[in-house]
Amino acid sequence: MKIHVDKLKKTFDVKTTNKVLRSVYQFQLDLAERASSQGKDGVGIFSDAIASIDLIEDFLVKILGLSKQDAEKLDDYFESEDVQKMANYVASRLMGMSDEEIKESTDNAEETDSKK
Repeated sequence: MKIHVDKLKKTFDVKTTNKVLRSVYQFQLDLAERASSQGKDGVGIFSDAIASIDLIEDFLVKILGLSKQDAEKLDDYFESEDVQKMANYVASRLMGMSDEEIKESTDNAEETDSKK
């Protein structure tokens, strides 16, 4: 599957093997678990936040096979929200969504957020 990541200005060819899909679902599960910070103290919350940043970057590096230079860009060059959007986009594509479906879903989420 060809996945174009606008921010990196590159297209990646990612095979949707069981190993890759398992990584996608594990990534989603790990993020969901870390986002559930109920009952955690400050240390736990910050620890989960750092782990989430590492998880997102590791996911992109592993799935896209990023070069060391591109991996460093994730940490040093892009804003955190941009890296999160990249990871969500890649995961969504690998779970079978088209670019159009992702855009529609993102637009709907942003519209909902702006109404709050």
